[in-house]
Amino acid sequence: MTDDLPEQRHGHPYIMYDMIKDSYNGIRSTIEIMKKVDLSIFQSPLTVTGNGTALHSGIAGSQILSRTDLQWDSIQAYELEHFGKADGTVIGISHTGKTKSTVDAMAKVSGQASTFGISHFANTPLLKTSSKGVVIGNGPDMSLCNTKAFFDNAFAMLAVSKHYGNISMDLHELAEKIRLVIERSDAPMREMSENIGKVHSIFVLGSGPNFVAAREGAQKIKESTHVHAEGIELEEFNHGCTSVIDERTLVILISSMEDVERVDDIVRACRFTGTRTAVINGEGDFNYYVPEMVDQYIQPIFNMVPLYYLAYYMALQYGVNPDYLRFEDKRYLDYDNIVFPPGAH
Repeated sequence: MTDDLPEQRHGHPYIMYDMIKDSYNGIRSTIEIMKKVDLSIFQSPLTVTGNGTALHSGIAGSQILSRTDLQWDSIQAYELEHFGKADGTVIGISHTGKTKSTVDAMAKVSGQASTFGISHFANTPLLKTSSKGVVIGNGPDMSLCNTKAFFDNAFAMLAVSKHYGNISMDLHELAEKIRLVIERSDAPMREMSENIGKVHSIFVLGSGPNFVAAREGAQKIKESTHVHAEGIELEEFNHGCTSVIDERTLVILISSMEDVERVDDIVRACRFTGTRTAVINGEGDFNYYVPEMVDQYIQPIFNMVPLYYLAYYMALQYGVNPDYLRFEDKRYLDYDNIVFPPGAH
């Protein structure tokens, strides 16, 4: 990922913004590419692995399988490599196809299970290690935040899930709906960001299918703004996290039909500590309703659109280039080169 740093822009629009805007095109391309994949190769149990955004997107695209009786699971790649076992089919996801722990995990389980790699680049270590694989999208994600890659990966996994779970699902219809969300969420999230202003720390909360959206949302906020952000399960937030919130904290809640009462409790409670709340699909100090609602297990993919815009516009509030993960500062690039030597991410 950091072997070649992206073009360094000095103001809006940064590359991250362009990548969010181009997500629909990447999704459409991915859908067409996945039509050519022999989806009958995926055997039970199905396991999704990767790191960070790659793992989150894999979960977001496969949790619709919770509606079936089929076996599926997800596990972070380092955990799979060192502590896990696998059979059936393991799907490894990596935008660059070079992420070392993902490649190593796939190599480890190759004698136990069939392996399938998903990447945005051809002839990568991941695809060479995997039994089979595919290059998705309409080109790589040029910002290090990898927002467009999230949607490509998620829709690739939706295609797998549709076949593996024999689920009735129109991917083209979902793509059109997410296009509308991309178009309609931009201005409202910019306004929300401007109204929120600067904060010291951020918690992103979600439950059930939205837990992965909370994790991914917090990751993008950290990467783009350099402000501390943490993705927490909705109820778990009330067990310890509340001791560190104050008027400098923002709590973002991703709500659903099941969460309305508890989200309302947390919003009202936060007012006692002076903590501001922003609610996706609910009511808080700031709120935004995603204009397209779909199956609750697919909705987290749609909820990522306003969260990505919010992360982007918050970066502008802080004067941060969201494309660089702070690597314009040599100290942070040196750190990255230790944990991810050239060719390892």
